[in-house]
Amino acid sequence: MTVSYLDQRPLGFQEYIDRQTQSRLSAPDGTPLYAHPVDEWILRSLNAAPVKAVLDKSLDTFISLQLGQYLSTGIFIDQKSFPDLFEVLSHCSRTLGIPIPHALASSSLVLFNAFTAGTEEYSFIFIADGLCKFFSRDEAAFVIGHECGHIASKHMVYHTLVSVLTDTASRYLGGLGRILSTTAGIPLLAWSRRSEITADRAGLLCCGDLAVAERALLGLVAGLAGVDRVDVDDYLRRYRDMQDFHSISTWQQLFATHPLIPKRIEALRLFARSELYFDLSGKPRPDGPLLNREDLNRRVNQIVKP
Repeated sequence: MTVSYLDQRPLGFQEYIDRQTQSRLSAPDGTPLYAHPVDEWILRSLNAAPVKAVLDKSLDTFISLQLGQYLSTGIFIDQKSFPDLFEVLSHCSRTLGIPIPHALASSSLVLFNAFTAGTEEYSFIFIADGLCKFFSRDEAAFVIGHECGHIASKHMVYHTLVSVLTDTASRYLGGLGRILSTTAGIPLLAWSRRSEITADRAGLLCCGDLAVAERALLGLVAGLAGVDRVDVDDYLRRYRDMQDFHSISTWQQLFATHPLIPKRIEALRLFARSELYFDLSGKPRPDGPLLNREDLNRRVNQIVKP
């Protein structure tokens, strides 16, 4: 992949509004056209509710408490520190039509990981040191594009709420917390898993290469073992075989924030074979049939559901 990074300065507010309005990847209201339909419907419903403003203010305090160490010790990624990653971050931001978010590299995370936290007004992308060192620039474009996709899709407040309900509430509120995490957490977790499908699509639009995206996802599993030693198709086949013998994992997936990596790869392969992907990416359509939006949604939903 050859990426041209032309303008590395952060967008001003008016430029941001103009670019959001003109973006071929977003609907007029700013909703990404690549969003999973359940993700899109839930966010439009929640964002219209008065509770949204209350959540924004309440979660600011939670974010400061939970992420203060990362924010105070991480190294900000910019033109002087990790300039190669800043180029990737700039490219992904332009592709998705968002201002360049703050991003930090930190050794406090799992070796191969990245996550985004904050509110719609102020978001941070945290990138593990292992990802900085061992992922190629193209693979980093998928991972960082994925995180930028969460910001572009306005996932931030509800992702933080998922963390509060499923982790913090259970840890500090005992039985009440477990009730909250079960009654409110499970529906939010179902949304969270679908929001990851949306973000994976953003990552593919940023890196532009399905094989690169698959390697990046496999890197989250293989770690230092190296994805070059893994046959992706064989990995997926063995996953399907194991699912037939371990039905308990289906129940466990109800409590997961992310779909399993094999499911994410299979869902991304469907997106890469869809009319929607070629419409949004601007790539020339290949010979042969492509999935229409209805078929894409139906087949992805079959994969994502536990």
